[in-house]
Amino acid sequence: MTLGVTGSLASGKSTFVGFLAELGAETVSTDAIVHELLARDPETISAVIKRFGAGVRGESGIDRRKLAAEAFKTPEAIRDLEAILHPRVEREVLARAGRSEAELFVAEVPLLFESGMERVFDLTAAVISSGERRLGWAGERGMSPEQVRGIETRQLAADEKARRADFVVYNDGTLEDLRVRAAELVDEVLKEKRA
Repeated sequence: MTLGVTGSLASGKSTFVGFLAELGAETVSTDAIVHELLARDPETISAVIKRFGAGVRGESGIDRRKLAAEAFKTPEAIRDLEAILHPRVEREVLARAGRSEAELFVAEVPLLFESGMERVFDLTAAVISSGERRLGWAGERGMSPEQVRGIETRQLAADEKARRADFVVYNDGTLEDLRVRAAELVDEVLKEKRA
């Protein structure tokens, strides 16, 4: 069974996915896959340089900060970068899911619905947290409210992610509450698998 997990910035989706891993799920982060592709995949590196120029090259592959500076200049540039990355990320997620022997394979995909990747998973879940709480957590990572809003304008709203997801995980309690919700979700998902 495969599960795609999404949520807004600083909603707790990585923590939730970590709890799923503790419960026996095999997990992967699409952000980590992007980092790997930009650092080591010659095809990705070549495509990015072709579109954004040699100035985005780093010591090892692509310098993500330089790439972000170029990619976030215009909506067209963002779309071009997504057109390069999303198909490659999807291929890698599918390959890893295909090799997985775990009863539950989970991918953390921040842009699950925006990228259309929800179609490759058996089920989807959205981790939802209040805006105030997310701003606090993002602030702990050194992000300003303006940076958070800038990122969120390029994503679906949390309520839309929740509407589209098969499961909604509310994360406005404690870490233990989130851990309990992870266990409940695993039970629900595996029940569905056996049905």
